[in-house]
Amino acid sequence: MISDQVEAPATETAEEEEDEYNAKGTWIASGAHFAHDLYPSYIGVLIPYVQSQLGISLALASLMVPAQQMPSILQPFIGYFADRTSRRLFVVLTPGIAALSLSMIGLAPHLSVVIILLLISGLASAAFHAPAVAMVGEFGGKKMGRAMAIFMAGGELARTMGPLVITAAIALFTFRGSFVVLVFGVAASIILYFTLDTSKGDARAKRGNQAALKPLLKARIRPLTGLFGYSIVKAVATVPFHFFLVALLVSKGYSEWYAGFALSLLFGAGVIGGFIGGMVSDRIGRKITLTIVTLLTAPLFYLYLWLEDGSWWVLSVLMVAGLVSMSVRPVNLAQTQELFPEARGPMAGMMLAVGFVTMSLASIGFGTMADSIGIETAFWIIASMSFLALPFIALLPKQGEALPQPPKE
Repeated sequence: MISDQVEAPATETAEEEEDEYNAKGTWIASGAHFAHDLYPSYIGVLIPYVQSQLGISLALASLMVPAQQMPSILQPFIGYFADRTSRRLFVVLTPGIAALSLSMIGLAPHLSVVIILLLISGLASAAFHAPAVAMVGEFGGKKMGRAMAIFMAGGELARTMGPLVITAAIALFTFRGSFVVLVFGVAASIILYFTLDTSKGDARAKRGNQAALKPLLKARIRPLTGLFGYSIVKAVATVPFHFFLVALLVSKGYSEWYAGFALSLLFGAGVIGGFIGGMVSDRIGRKITLTIVTLLTAPLFYLYLWLEDGSWWVLSVLMVAGLVSMSVRPVNLAQTQELFPEARGPMAGMMLAVGFVTMSLASIGFGTMADSIGIETAFWIIASMSFLALPFIALLPKQGEALPQPPKE
C-alpha cells in the first residue's frame, strides 16, 4: 500500500509531462526541418546543370532523383534505433551532412560521384525525418496537430525557397562555386547542438516506454490499416498534381512561367493548409478532419480542371484545392504518433517510407496512364481516387477512444 501511494504521484507527473505542449521545442524542430529540407529542394534546379557540365543525357541525369530518395526505405529501422538511443543526435547532425553532400555536387567530376553524394544526402534525410517526427510527437502533447503543422511548415517553406536560394548562388558564384550554400546547414547543426533539448524524451525512453513492435502492430491492425490505407489512396489521388501539373499546363499551350507559378502557388497553399488542418484537427478530431478534407478534395480539383483556361484568376481555385488537399499531412503524422506512442520513431519512419514508395509508384503509374490516354484525361480520372480513401477513415478510432493493447506476457 505504501509503495502504491509513493509511486502514483510520479506516474501522474510523467503523464502530465507527456501531455504538455513544448512550443519552444516544436519551433526549433521546425527550424531544423527547414535547414535540412532546403538542400534536397535543390535537385530540380541542379539536374540540368549536372547534365550540361558532365555532358550526359537527361535520362542519366534523372537518376539523381531516385538516388536521393532511395535511402528513405530505411526510415523505420532508423526510427527504431533512434528511439532506443537519442533522437537529438540524428536531428542535430543531419542538416550539416545534407548541406555538405548536396552543396558539393557542382564540384563532382563524374556522375558516379554525384550519385554517391546524393545517396549520402538521402541517408541524411532518412536519419533526420523519422527521429524528428517522433521528437515532435513528444513535444506536441495534447496539441499534436498544431505541433505537426508547425513542423511540416518548416519543410514546405524550405521546398518553396530552396530553388530560389540555389539559383541565386549559381548566378552569383557559378555552378562550381555554389558550394558556398553549405554554410546554412552547417550553421544550423551548430545552433541545434546548443538549443535542442530532448532530455525529457530521452528520460522517458530510459524508463522503458517502448513496447515490442510486432505485438503492438498486431493488436492495432485495424487503425493501422486505416491510417496507411488512407495515406496511400490519398497520395495516389493528389501526387500527380505535385509532379505533373507543369506538364499538363505546358501541354495545354500555356507558358512555362505560368505553369511554374501555378505549382509554386499550389505548394504555398499547402503550407497554410497544413497549419489549418493540424490546428483544426486538435479541436474537432482527426477523423472528422480527414472526412471533411476527403469529401472536398476531388470536387475542388475538378472545379480547377474545368475552369483552367490560362487565366490568372483561375489559380485562386487551385490554391484552395491545394490548401484543402495538403492539410491532411500533419494530421496523418499526428495520428501516427497518437496511435503508437510506445513506438514513435519506427512508426514515423514507416509512415514516411510508405509515403516515399507510394509517391514513386504513383508517379510511374500516372506517367504511364498519361502516355496511353493523354495527360488531361488522366488528371480527370485520378482526381476521383480520393473518394476511395473514405472507407479507411472508418477504421480509425474516434477521438479519446482507448487503444487496443497487446496481450501481457
